[in-house]
Order: sequence, then C-alpha cells, then structure tokens
Amino acid sequence: MARPATGQTKVMGFRPPKPLRDEFERLAAADKRTPSDALIEAMHDWVKKKQREDGTPDAAP
Repeated sequence: MARPATGQTKVMGFRPPKPLRDEFERLAAADKRTPSDALIEAMHDWVKKKQREDGTPDAAP
C-alpha cells in the first residue's frame, strides 16, 4: 500500500498500552513493514468490516 505524500493527510496520534504496542511493532518488523503501514491496513480492514455489517457502500479508497 503506497503512502501519501508528506503533508497531504492529517496525522493521528494515540497511546496504545505498552504490551500491545510492543507486540504490534514486533509483528510489523517481522513482516518487514512499518507500523504506520500496518495500522493503515488494519484501519482499512476495520472500516470495510463495519461497512459490511452496516450495509453501507464502500466509501474508503
């Protein structure tokens, strides 16, 4: 999945619990991915799941 050019999208910040963050970063590194790319994929998957559950059209790119 390609990243948008810097400054083209809003930056989000949050504080996950340390054990979750540590495991997430370990898994992303094992998959040779950045945490950012893995989070973006997870967000896409969650949005698609919610849209299927709600019966709403796919609006996310």
